[in-house]
Amino acid sequence: MKYAKILIVPFLVGALYGCNDNDVDQDELVTETNPATETNQTDTTNDNQENAETSYNFTHFDLDVDYANDVSYDVEYTMNQNGTTAEIDDDANKVELKGDEANNQLAGYFESLTFDETSSDEDVLNQVITAFNLDGNYQNFELEVKFNNGDVKRYEFKK
Repeated sequence: MKYAKILIVPFLVGALYGCNDNDVDQDELVTETNPATETNQTDTTNDNQENAETSYNFTHFDLDVDYANDVSYDVEYTMNQNGTTAEIDDDANKVELKGDEANNQLAGYFESLTFDETSSDEDVLNQVITAFNLDGNYQNFELEVKFNNGDVKRYEFKK
């Protein structure tokens, strides 16, 4: 009996030490997993923002085209950290779109635009008129674009 008591004590100490050791490993595992998960979520968010920013060559597009008889075609598009805003006001076709509807329609137009901050003014004008299927018989054409690199360019043409 005396030997049984002596053997039980080291066994219990070993078991308790083993349980304690597992708890430490689990805590370390959780600690190591959480930062990795947070980093991956942050990286994914940054990747999504970068993909959104690089969808087009610009983050801001403000187009105002005036025609005879007070008819105009206006587009406003802005993408930033807070999201995307889009609006189309087409007097000739009596169309006013905002939000997702405008953004969806603009996506088709914007995808065909290939100009950047180094493109000639005439190239920008021709691309926009073609992409938006605008009448080239305008009185005033104004476009302000903020490119992904931060450059802001204004284009203005009068007839």
